[in-house]
Amino acid sequence: MNFYEVQVIGEDETFRGSKSRYVWLFGGIFIFLCFLALHYSTYISFLFSNSEGVPYTLISYLVVLSVGPFMTLIASFDIVSSETETGSVRYIISKVHRSSFILGKFFFLFLVFIIISTGIALINLIYQYSAVNSFQLENVVLFWISSSLYLGCFISIFLFISTLSANNKISFTMSVVFLGILIFFISQGNESYLKYITPFFYGIKNMEFMKGFPVEAGYLTVFESLFSMFLYILVFLSMSLVAIKRRDF
Repeated sequence: MNFYEVQVIGEDETFRGSKSRYVWLFGGIFIFLCFLALHYSTYISFLFSNSEGVPYTLISYLVVLSVGPFMTLIASFDIVSSETETGSVRYIISKVHRSSFILGKFFFLFLVFIIISTGIALINLIYQYSAVNSFQLENVVLFWISSSLYLGCFISIFLFISTLSANNKISFTMSVVFLGILIFFISQGNESYLKYITPFFYGIKNMEFMKGFPVEAGYLTVFESLFSMFLYILVFLSMSLVAIKRRDF
């Protein structure tokens, strides 16, 4: 792996890649959906027993938990398979290390969704200030970190699937099926051990803290959740690196 090559791949995806305009488009749609949820949240405020008003951070986090996996799927399912399908991957990996190719693709997508999480966090701050004339900065920071890692988990999953796929159709089908399997696993309830292999479980663990920053024992729960999502990303990213090195293009 070469860090300069990773930077080159990431910059090429960001500024010159044909994929980037669609990724930024869906990123903008994602932010707009969160804005709509916050804008109309006052109509459902009766659902939340919060004396301090509407829990804007929690509402945004619910949107990220539910919509985020589908947005990352659309943005990343063909990030590698499109290069494989057109044959351009042969030219690229002849110029850079295969690991740099994968890491550049990952960091491009991860940076985009970090920026998306930042945009949603800033909107939260604006709504909080307009409602209670104060910032709940700790909650927003927790939202930003948790959302970024949660979305990063799905990016690493779909990147791995895209690396294995020979074309976009296969990659999209496998990604949808895998996402469906993860949803099925988490729907089995708390009694099932299958929940531990889904990003949903670790993302949902932080949901209760979006109304108020954790205290005492809550810090350990948040740390475990964030660290688990970080490990989840590392596992699937490592699998993508192994897969690209073993593939014969």
